[in-house]
Amino acid sequence: MKTLLNAEGRETRKQKYQRKNRSYKMLFWLMLAGVWIAIIWLMSSQSYQQQNIQPWLQRLTKQVHIGVTLPDVHLFYNGHEYSLRERPYAFVEFLFRKTAHLLIYAVLAVLIYGSLRYKRVRVITCITVALMFVAVIASIDEYIQQFSPNRTSSIWDVGVDLIGGSCGISVYTGIRALLGRRHH
Repeated sequence: MKTLLNAEGRETRKQKYQRKNRSYKMLFWLMLAGVWIAIIWLMSSQSYQQQNIQPWLQRLTKQVHIGVTLPDVHLFYNGHEYSLRERPYAFVEFLFRKTAHLLIYAVLAVLIYGSLRYKRVRVITCITVALMFVAVIASIDEYIQQFSPNRTSSIWDVGVDLIGGSCGISVYTGIRALLGRRHH
């Protein structure tokens, strides 16, 4: 870590404050990441029945009375076929679950990336470390799911999680860049 020193080779009070402040911000972001990982693993330990949104979707559609013919859309993922017309609730739940994977790991990647940026680590290093972290946590997440009733683990989900992490970092850096331009 580089710090600017005054002419006598000592840090000024302002420099010490800024360095200390960055350390606290990094620690805060890492604590948030730890809480987020605990939430991920808590959700992984739940059974499929505890997370199943299909009954809720069925109740919702009975109240709303959707009278449309659904298009014949089929998705194939990890050896399973999801059909919008034949099994609409399973199809919507599948999309919901994969979107959740994307969003959950986008947040995790941003928390790790952001904490490293407070320490002024190079951007490419921050991205690499954040995505490696996502891969490790996602792999552990999938391993945990093996032991949850009616849950399956899939290497494909780790890929979805990495895509989510990449998108999260991209959106975060894009927003930071836009906000930075407005302030200058």
